[in-house]
Amino acid sequence: MQTNLEEGDFVEETRVFLVPDYYDHFSCKMGECRAACCEGWPISISLDDYYHLMSQECSPELRRKLDTALHIKLSPTPEAYAEIAPRFDGACPMRREDGRCALHAEMGKGALSYVCRLYPRGVRTHNGFECSCANSCEAVLELLFSRDEPIEFVKKELSFTLPRQSQPTIRFETMGKEQEIRLWLIRHMQNQTLPMPQRLMAMGHALAALDEALAAHDAQQVERLLHGQQRIQPLGPKELSQGHLDFGLRFASGLIELLDQRSDSIRAYGEDALAYFDGSFNRYVEARNHFEAVLPKWDIWFEHMMVNHMFFARFPFQDRPVSLPDEFIALCAVFAMLRFLGIGHMRDQAAPSHFVDVAAAVFRLVDHTAFDHYAASMMKELGCDDWDRVHDLISL
Repeated sequence: MQTNLEEGDFVEETRVFLVPDYYDHFSCKMGECRAACCEGWPISISLDDYYHLMSQECSPELRRKLDTALHIKLSPTPEAYAEIAPRFDGACPMRREDGRCALHAEMGKGALSYVCRLYPRGVRTHNGFECSCANSCEAVLELLFSRDEPIEFVKKELSFTLPRQSQPTIRFETMGKEQEIRLWLIRHMQNQTLPMPQRLMAMGHALAALDEALAAHDAQQVERLLHGQQRIQPLGPKELSQGHLDFGLRFASGLIELLDQRSDSIRAYGEDALAYFDGSFNRYVEARNHFEAVLPKWDIWFEHMMVNHMFFARFPFQDRPVSLPDEFIALCAVFAMLRFLGIGHMRDQAAPSHFVDVAAAVFRLVDHTAFDHYAASMMKELGCDDWDRVHDLISL
């Protein structure tokens, strides 16, 4: 069923969406989050929301905050007319001392911008109707880490008021099988007979075979791949060595330098880990062993994070101009960054919440920037367009 109730540049959609099976269990932590979801990012405001906010009666204190924080963009559009810019310390000016949003607390959910109303949900209305939740939200990660069973995807009728959007440019030929392809790749990530690095590599080889079939418009080969009629031989495990670690440290150092102006938290986690390891193989091995001891289900957690991210981001068919092989390389960079920063930060920690904070920071960066584009470029500069080197990196 579809209901179209037009209001300005928004339309209400009631559809059957494909959602992860945890969707109904998600609940916002409100002011209890350790890191605010809005921290460090300007909040986009539509034209309708802007005039709605400016016309509402509210307390003098909230009015002062609105008058100070709301700025019309240099190139405004109906969907992105204004923004709430973060304060000098990165915090949203609407955030109160108790962690709650002043707008929400005083005026209710209806006063929030479209972005704030929806987050951490991501809604897709082209090439199938989908809704999922972002890993950048610590409540989503805590929900994922509370389960052992693989994420499944189910159909559910949902209603959203969404901005009217033109159909995106089709960048990939998928023969009408985009969603089927994406779920097929997710199943590779959920193959628990293989360690996580081998799952990633098996998926990468499957994606390479698919990319070749799609480029050749070979519908029969695509079908053979999707239905398991052509087996992908998994690679064997990699033994950790000083050479692998040296390469991983160069990757981490290069990534942190690249991200210097994009994420203060990632830079802080990265610089701390690099300073502690200081090229020491023994220190890294001890920290890795400690990480896997205090988080005995780390491989299940990583599976859930990667699967949830792949579905949320429409991997490997994101809207940015990145090739399918490069999307795979960037996904490996996400995995490697989660492992390296997690191992570094958890070296003297035991509470799982510390890893949740690292992972949420990683995905705030990944979700809010063109990470797949510049991560793939940097990994190529390090020689990581070679499959064996990619395998080295994700095996750290």
